[in-house]
Order: sequence, then C-alpha cells, then structure tokens
Amino acid sequence: HLTGDIHAVTAANNLLAAQMDARIFHELTQKDGPLYDRLVPKIKGVRKFSPIQQRRLKRLGINKTDPDSLTDEEKTKFARLNIDPSNIMWNRVVDLNDRYLRKITVGQSPTEKGFTRETAFDISVASEIMAILALGSDVDDIKERLASMVVALDKSGNPVTADDLGMTGALLVLLKDAFEPTLMQSLEGTPVLVHTGP
Repeated sequence: HLTGDIHAVTAANNLLAAQMDARIFHELTQKDGPLYDRLVPKIKGVRKFSPIQQRRLKRLGINKTDPDSLTDEEKTKFARLNIDPSNIMWNRVVDLNDRYLRKITVGQSPTEKGFTRETAFDISVASEIMAILALGSDVDDIKERLASMVVALDKSGNPVTADDLGMTGALLVLLKDAFEPTLMQSLEGTPVLVHTGP
C-alpha cells in the first residue's frame, strides 16, 4: 500500500470491465428504440448528445447534432456496439497474484439471464491503465490514450474503445489523484518521488 496509485488503477480498470459487461447485457435484452432512449434520455423534454457521444457519432460518420434527427438505422448504429463476447481482451484486475482467478466465469447470477462468459483477472500493475498513467505526458495526453484503449472487437472485427463505452471521463476522475508523484522517504531518510507501478 505504498501509494493510492495501484488502487486507483484497479478501480478504473474494473469500472471499465463492469461497464462493458453491463453494455453487452443491455444490448442483448433491449430493442433498439429503448436502448437509444436510455443512452440519450430526454431531460426536461430535451434530448442532447454529450461530448463523448458526439465523438462516437463523428467516428461513425454521422454528422448530426440533434438526437431526434437520426434515422432508425443511424440510431441502431450509434446505440449498438455489438461486442463479440469471444473477442474481449479487457480483463478485471486485482492487486495480487491469485492463480485461481486466472480463468473465471462471470454472469452466473439469475439476474444476468443466462449471459455468462469466461474471463480472467490480471494483476493490477499489468493494466494498460497503469502504463498510460506512467507514460502519459500530461492530462490531455492521458485522456487521449485512455479514450483510445481497445477493450474488445465487435462482431464485424472492428475495435471497440473505452470512448465507445463512454468511459473516458469516469476513468479520468478515478485517476486524478494518481497523476502526480508521491513524495516519500527511503529507509535512510532520503526524499524519494514514487510514481505509479513497480
């Protein structure tokens, strides 16, 4: 428990994994219209795209800013990531080497309606988020790198990113206190700056 950095990385990594599984579940259990309404809800009678949703629309080649102006086909393209469960490369992490978590099955609760899949836990310091935190040059660079992390492939073989899942801002919030190095001291009393993983 040298610093809070490993905990922040663990929380961010696992939040992204949880969001991905939740998105797969909602896409499997909802029709296009309700799924779109959930992603772009009416607030006080007005529907708006968030900045992260506008980035997704741009990547999809949809140049519209009014959520109600999308065609049914565009709404489906926007709302469905169509993640291929056999092509997920984003694992959960834990801050220890536990050999019995190297292969697990998730989704066994009755509330998951039979949508189980095999996955695994990695050790926290091996998370791509830890590498980004360690190597990023500033907050904007870290944000861009987090947004472009590929977490899975869709059923057509296209990459699905953290930004596609709408997670970039949430990841940044969890990591904000880990951006700066921590001032500590060695056993001899010498000042030491410790940053990120091992």
